[in-house]
Amino acid sequence: MQLEYRLGSIDDIEAVFSLNRLVFDEAWSKHVMLQSLQVGYDLYVCYQEKLLIGYVLSQDILLETQIMQVCVHQDFRRLGVAKKLMKMLMLTKQDMQSLMLEVRKSNQAAQTFYHHLGFACVGNRPNYYRATKTKPREDAIVMALELSV
Repeated sequence: MQLEYRLGSIDDIEAVFSLNRLVFDEAWSKHVMLQSLQVGYDLYVCYQEKLLIGYVLSQDILLETQIMQVCVHQDFRRLGVAKKLMKMLMLTKQDMQSLMLEVRKSNQAAQTFYHHLGFACVGNRPNYYRATKTKPREDAIVMALELSV
């Protein structure tokens, strides 16, 4: 399977929006996605031929990078796509102090994945996630990876 990993751009917005809606119950609108890229969020993408199969979206805030979304098409999970995208992000953020993200308290698979990348649990945000069609309102676990001291 030939995969192409690269820095994403506004040209990827349609594919990112479609994958976002497919994967997440609480999908962002196309307008919000477009705005995030226009104001300087970083996007890393993975394609198999012309099909977007994964992306990572992040925002730099002072010396911290906030990971907003890690998204992989369900047919391509557990193939290392998210790991490679996260490693790309981590390599480009070496001048930052830390990477931060929130994950649903019930999402043990994601928490384990982030732990393997070196993230540690640093907090809890009560009732952070709204209820969706398939999930109740839920706490977020805040995770961080210290990059530089």
